[in-house]
Amino acid sequence: MTNDKCTGRWVDTWHLARGTSSRRLAGVSDSARSPLSGCLILIAAVLMLAFLIGFSIWVPFRQAAEIEKFTLEAPEPVPTESLEARESEARDLSARLEMFRSELSDESTDARIALSADDLNLAVAMFEPLEQLRGTFHVREIRDGSLFIDICYQLNGRPRLAGDDEDGPITADPRYLIGTVEATPQLGTRELALRVEDLVVENAEIPEGFMGHFSTLRILEGSKEDPAIGPPMAKLTHAGIEDGRLVLARVPGAPVPETVSDESFRAAGGKVAIFLGGAMLVFLILAGTVLFLGYKAQLRKISAEEHTNPDDSDASAP
Repeated sequence: MTNDKCTGRWVDTWHLARGTSSRRLAGVSDSARSPLSGCLILIAAVLMLAFLIGFSIWVPFRQAAEIEKFTLEAPEPVPTESLEARESEARDLSARLEMFRSELSDESTDARIALSADDLNLAVAMFEPLEQLRGTFHVREIRDGSLFIDICYQLNGRPRLAGDDEDGPITADPRYLIGTVEATPQLGTRELALRVEDLVVENAEIPEGFMGHFSTLRILEGSKEDPAIGPPMAKLTHAGIEDGRLVLARVPGAPVPETVSDESFRAAGGKVAIFLGGAMLVFLILAGTVLFLGYKAQLRKISAEEHTNPDDSDASAP
């Protein structure tokens, strides 16, 4: 009987200890499998993804709505000079430009040409590499260190689904910016560009944000590879306004600009990227915080189980 009692007591103690150990393991396992932190992370990720997608869709529609306030649906081409009865002026301009190009070919000599507003408009009408400027670019006058230019500039309007005869899944109907630009010349490698100082559109106010994106007109970007325009532009070291004329020059030994300076454009164009980067940073901080809090909660549960289970074991001892 004594052995049976001892055996029974040992068996009960073993089962109790096993039950206590099982409860402890179950508590740890339940804590480790707690779905709270995972659900919070999933919810945060879905909300952030929905926000980024919604923001990416909203931005172009908002920009289009702002652009519609100072643009038109149909173009209004600016005047293009007529070449009729102007053969003498055209020959004179061609001779001056050819002499300037010849001077540029000699690296040891100064080269310089001064062009009036009439010369610039005549050049647009005469030369095929400048054909894309016809009807969109007309120099009204040159004064006070700036060129005043009438423009008819095409912009992208509100996004929409592309039709069967259009490329890509998404397209946009054109909008036309019709106004007068005040600009100053600036040089880049093989490129003469215009820095926009002001833009005037009749009966409209131009948002400051748009001016950040419209700060440079690269009117000769498409002519950089043209053999008659690209090589001479690549040798220019100076572009400015003097006595109501656009002056282009090459000074021997002077550095050639490497790029078109457009700091304000880069700053404005980077705002969206900075915002999206900030949103991703907030998401990472939020996700990290949720993980940390979930981990701390699990540690507290495990610690509580470890403090509770030894008391149960002691109470069950003989």
